Amino acid sequence: MSSYESIYKKMASPDHTHLKCLPDLAQKFDPARHVAPIVAHELNNILTIVQGYADRLLLRHAEDAALQPHLKLISEASRRAATIIRDATPPNANETFRRHRNS
Repeated sequence: MSSYESIYKKMASPDHTHLKCLPDLAQKFDPARHVAPIVAHELNNILTIVQGYADRLLLRHAEDAALQPHLKLISEASRRAATIIRDATPPNANETFRRHRNS
C-alpha cells in the first residue's frame, strides 16, 4: 500500500485522532520544502554570472553613454532578483541543499 493510500484511509476513517499528525504529514510530503533550496542555489549561480558580466561591461564601457543605462539596468535587476530569492528562501535552505548534494 502506498503512503498516499494509507493517508487516504486514515482520512476516511471515522476516528479523528489521526488529525493530530496532519501537520507532520504535510511537512513530510511537501516536495517544495526539498526543491526550493536547490532551485534558489541554481538561480543564484545564474544571477551571479549575469551580474558579474554586467558589472564587467560597465567598467569596460564606462565612456559609452548610450550603453551605460542598459548595463546598469541589467546589473540592478540581477541584484534585485538575488535579493528576492534570498528573502524567499527559508533560513535552513543551505543546510537542506548541503544534505541533498551530499546524498
